[in-house]
Formats: sequence, structure tokens, C-alpha cells
Amino acid sequence: MSFIWEKSPMWRYIVRGTRGNPVAMSAFSLTTMIIIPIGLGTVIMSYTNPELDEAKLAQLRRGANLDSTVVQDVNKRRLGVLFDELQRGEKGEDRWKEALDGRTKGTTTGSSQGIKM
Repeated sequence: MSFIWEKSPMWRYIVRGTRGNPVAMSAFSLTTMIIIPIGLGTVIMSYTNPELDEAKLAQLRRGANLDSTVVQDVNKRRLGVLFDELQRGEKGEDRWKEALDGRTKGTTTGSSQGIKM
């Protein structure tokens, strides 16, 4: 990698331009650390998923079967119960850790019976 700063005329030009100028250095840093990665990521994502647009995404969500809709609804309600227990200071912290590990038990009784539909 030493060829970049030893032999590259472009690198030497950038160093000369940013050495004594904080505004130029800030602009170069902003460009290389934020603008280029975001632009490159957007281009790569649109290239790898060219057919996925908002209309297709909405159609996929509308066509979800009943099972996935019910599972999604139950998961939302279980998460709500966990948040409520955390806010009240009940034994929600241990359950929260278990839920993050993928070991959910529903409500505090260990079932989903306490969740109101």
C-alpha cells in the first residue's frame, strides 16, 4: 500500500492541498468518510435488488398469509408486555435478556393468555 503515498501523484496533490487548509481537509474527510460510502452503498444496493420498489414491497405485505400476520401481531403484543414490565420495574429485565437470546415465554405467567387481542 505504500505506493499510494510514495508514488501516486494524485495522493501528493491531495496532501499538498489539504496540508495547511482545514476547510479543504474537512471537505476531503467528509467526502471520503460519508459521501462516497453512502453513494457506493446506494448504487450497490440498487444494483443487487433492482426489481424491489415501493409498489412491489406494498404488494408483498398485502399478500402476507394469515399465519405470518398472526405471528407478527403476537410478537408485537409480547414485546409490548415486555416493555410494560420494564417500565413498571417488575421482573422484566431478566425476561428481556431471555427474549434477546430468543427464549420468550409470552407474559409473566409463561403463556400468551394474558395478552389482550
